[in-house]
Amino acid sequence: MRGLRVAIVVALVLAAGAEVRAHGLAAAFVSIETGDGYEADVLVKLPKLEGSTAGLSVRFEQGCQELTSATRLERPDGIVDRWSIRCTKPLAGTKVELLGLSTVVGEAFVEFRSPNGPEWNTILRRGTATTRLGAREPSGFENNASYFPLGVEHILSGFDHVFFVIALLLIVWRTRAPQGDRAVTNTILATITAFTIGHSVTLAAATLGLLRLPAAPTELAIALSVLLLAVELARDDRSTLTMRFPWLIAFVFGLLHGFGFAGALAEIGLPPDGVAVPLLLFNLGVEVGQLLIVFVTSSAMLVARSVSGRTLHSSGAHPAFNWLLIYGMGSLTAYWCFERSLGWILG
Repeated sequence: MRGLRVAIVVALVLAAGAEVRAHGLAAAFVSIETGDGYEADVLVKLPKLEGSTAGLSVRFEQGCQELTSATRLERPDGIVDRWSIRCTKPLAGTKVELLGLSTVVGEAFVEFRSPNGPEWNTILRRGTATTRLGAREPSGFENNASYFPLGVEHILSGFDHVFFVIALLLIVWRTRAPQGDRAVTNTILATITAFTIGHSVTLAAATLGLLRLPAAPTELAIALSVLLLAVELARDDRSTLTMRFPWLIAFVFGLLHGFGFAGALAEIGLPPDGVAVPLLLFNLGVEVGQLLIVFVTSSAMLVARSVSGRTLHSSGAHPAFNWLLIYGMGSLTAYWCFERSLGWILG
């Protein structure tokens, strides 16, 4: 029986490791700079994901043609393509379409610089990958509204963040369920609030340039935080600091996860004329995504408890299901730790 459990976990890791990534949201950067309004230098930066680089091409409307072929510079974290174009009419107002946005590279930050107007930028996403250069001023709540869904998508597509929130909820249910549903609810609210405060502080500090942590060790530490919670759940020692004060652990590791959110926001890019509104919207998006995780997970646990016929003070579904969830989550995050450690050492 024990060998079968090990085999199941190994199969889960091998299957999930190939498809499930800790971050499913990546962003590209496109810069178009003109000196006379007709000729422009085009630059495209693409992130390298899991050893490969996604493709992205920029299509200008008719009347624009390439002056030089694209030159490519490869970096450890991605590639940079540069080329020049010339159009028969001014580039301001020219229609531009990005081809290649997908579920992997889903957004692109596009900026346009011209001597005849202020610097202009926007964010294009799959499904809405067309714009006109300089179409409107890059300011105001409406133009920055796309940062909100970016925040939601980042936390929902970042399985390390999702697993961390789920593990926190499992710990709260396991330790507080004997005290009743009110104790569970109050502790969940305190724990999620502590996590929110923690990551909001470091997200703002890192985005404003007050604090910085290198990306590689940050991502490794985030995976380790999930692994720690999985180990705590597997040990089931109610006397540990994590089990007794989950809100404290949530706050401490929330500070760490905030640096991860800041890294994603830095990849997406911020408008040069103000970061307060996009930062607020991105963080609100993260919070909404986090609340969705809490709602779905809590609902699933209530349904599991009801279906399994366990008592009011039970912490959830059948022990075999809990075991599979905890060990599967722990094994996958252990794989991420190994992968990120190797990438940090070799990168």
